Amino acid sequence: MIRAVVFDLWNTLVFSPAGSPFQRLKELLRPDQAHLFAALVRDGMVRPYPSVRAFLEAWQEPAGLEPGQMEAMAQAFLEAGGQAECFAGTPEVVAAVRDLARVALLSNTQTFGLELLDRLGITERIRTRMLSAEIGALKPEAGAFEAVQRKLGVFPGNLVMVGDSWSDDVQGALDAGWTAIWVNREARPRPAHDPDAPVYEVRSLDRVPELIQGLQDGMRCPTCLG
Repeated sequence: MIRAVVFDLWNTLVFSPAGSPFQRLKELLRPDQAHLFAALVRDGMVRPYPSVRAFLEAWQEPAGLEPGQMEAMAQAFLEAGGQAECFAGTPEVVAAVRDLARVALLSNTQTFGLELLDRLGITERIRTRMLSAEIGALKPEAGAFEAVQRKLGVFPGNLVMVGDSWSDDVQGALDAGWTAIWVNREARPRPAHDPDAPVYEVRSLDRVPELIQGLQDGMRCPTCLG
């Protein structure tokens, strides 16, 4: 029985025409700073910072960030959040799923610059929010999924993860013993996986309530709504 449905945020429920601010950070680093990119991104995504300024100031000395770089980097986060939009049908899908099960959010993201959650109505519709920077673990790490299980008080077999990333959302959920719904808008080839794994594929969010209803009714065929 499915008791809770956990949604990914970026590129599942919402997108930003400005692109990923962390990718912009990579482009703004000098060649001599590039080797710090992975550590910088992970730090921003697993440690809670009160603001983008606080995050960049923490890295100013270790990375040798210049004032102009820091200003451009802060602007990247501002633009990404300011331009963020919901995918078509997101509010309706979340509402429909809420009629069937509890809903939660699990996102690999920072703690700052997320005013978009209020602006887009995500906070109102999904009250249980788990951010990697708050829990200290990134999908697909086991700790991220375990944190959600503890928060919701639900067994792995009663949880569904809905997300666009095969490695972070799908594989992470399967490894945790959850069911996974892969939102594959671009019709990418499905990676090799256990054919008996509880993973389902949809092209758009509007198929998710129907699929959750099917799972509630006992459907366990991974090709039923492929």
